[in-house]
Amino acid sequence: MILLMAAFFMSVSCGSREREISGMFKGYGGRYAIYVSKKNFTLEVYDRDLKRIAQYRIGYGINPDRKAKQYSGDNRTPEGLYRIDEILSMDSQKESPSYKKLAGMNRVFFRARDGHYRFGHGDVDLGDNAYGPRFYGIDYPNKYDRQRYGKLLIEGAIKSQHGNTPGIGSGLAIHGNNDEASVGHLASSGCVRMYNIDVIDLEKYIQIGTPVLISPD
Repeated sequence: MILLMAAFFMSVSCGSREREISGMFKGYGGRYAIYVSKKNFTLEVYDRDLKRIAQYRIGYGINPDRKAKQYSGDNRTPEGLYRIDEILSMDSQKESPSYKKLAGMNRVFFRARDGHYRFGHGDVDLGDNAYGPRFYGIDYPNKYDRQRYGKLLIEGAIKSQHGNTPGIGSGLAIHGNNDEASVGHLASSGCVRMYNIDVIDLEKYIQIGTPVLISPD
């Protein structure tokens, strides 16, 4: 009986995952979709036949409650269905907007005193090249994020910081990193981090509009 019940719940779970992945392709004509599992610290690529064709290890928001992002600065990773809306590459032509923007972002030096430190070393600056060789922006916040944010404001759940109420946040992405020990852990300010070799490999599955489902499971 126990084995039968376990098999039943597994089939329900698998069916739910298939429905979620199938739903990502509605209204989208591309070949691939991205499924991020916060529970498993994985990013998976599925094709239109719902076949998993790639899987990578990730790190994400350092907030230990692992909840969906609520406001700027909460160090959470969002949850929901998003789209890739920007692709930046350090391998683009050096005069291209893609290269120039990411090169500029990678010149920023992140300091431990501001909360940006090497994994497991709270007093060591994260430093520059924090985004690695690729940056795939997602369209956070979506309408559901904005609805949740508005509800939290009304409820008074978002507290003022230094006299200012934090905004909803923006600029989230799937990107590389300069601290590969952090992959597989809660380590970012909210973005999804990948090994640099993996984030480059992921590029062949990415285009503007690629759906990205970030799930707590």
